[in-house]
Amino acid sequence: MAEIKKNDYSNQFRIQVPSHPRYVTVARNFVYNLARESGFSLYDAADLKLAVGECLLNVIKHAYLGKTNYPIFIEVTVLENRMEVRIRDFGVQKNISEIRGYDPGDYREEGIGLYLVRKLTDHFYIDQSGKGNRLILTKMK
Repeated sequence: MAEIKKNDYSNQFRIQVPSHPRYVTVARNFVYNLARESGFSLYDAADLKLAVGECLLNVIKHAYLGKTNYPIFIEVTVLENRMEVRIRDFGVQKNISEIRGYDPGDYREEGIGLYLVRKLTDHFYIDQSGKGNRLILTKMK
């Protein structure tokens, strides 16, 4: 008989927050504290905190169109050499070709968020293979 592989959840953390801007701080601090507890430097943990905040604000504004009563799911996996953060929503999918981060020299009121996320993380990916969006951020130690 084949051996059944058991999942190890000792390094996975999940929270759900409403799509209201007041809860962005809760989620940001959750990720920051996990990063610090997992051995990330103050600067790398702060980078993750900022990147997660930008992603959450984009979900609220673009996926949920500013509506404050929808769920945002955050899953964090802490590994020996990195941390992966997955942010999941079930909102509107924006055309990937229209999503871009602007150069900071091109001053605008909006649009610098994705540029920051890409600069503050080692890997950033947007998955739209199902309903909604899944943002995947990876930060190496």
